[in-house]
Amino acid sequence: MSDLMTAPIVAERVTVRTSPQTAWAAVSDVRRMGEWSPECKGAWLLGRGGRLRQGTRFLGRNRASWLPWVTLCRVVESVPGEVFTFDVSFFGVPLSRWSYRFAAVPEGCEVTEEWYDRRRGMHGHLITCVAPLLTGVVRRSARNRTTARATLVALRDALEAGR
Repeated sequence: MSDLMTAPIVAERVTVRTSPQTAWAAVSDVRRMGEWSPECKGAWLLGRGGRLRQGTRFLGRNRASWLPWVTLCRVVESVPGEVFTFDVSFFGVPLSRWSYRFAAVPEGCEVTEEWYDRRRGMHGHLITCVAPLLTGVVRRSARNRTTARATLVALRDALEAGR
């Protein structure tokens, strides 16, 4: 993560009564993210199907208000039961990095969701200015904290219900 800040802007966590492997399997199937996230509605895998590994690309389908948008995502780290991380860009401009970390705890598994802001330079500034018009989201950091919490709670509830 040399091109990123050392600490995420947002880091939320939840304990789930399941194994790290089960939680990782759910999160790393990015097509399912729409089941839990208030903003991400799912994803389309690009290229061959199968397990998402480093370098796999997918399109993230998103909607925060009236207008849906698509982002290009690339998996940068995928270790079953431990971590799943991907970078997000829009028309070639880096936007963010999302990382999910999984750790065994006595109650089951702690899932941590992290968001890193990758908007830099002139293009990043332009995206920061234009994005609220397209997405309806003015305060991206605050929005991502709220949606990360909601995503993790929904993920926990689904996994504990056996879905």
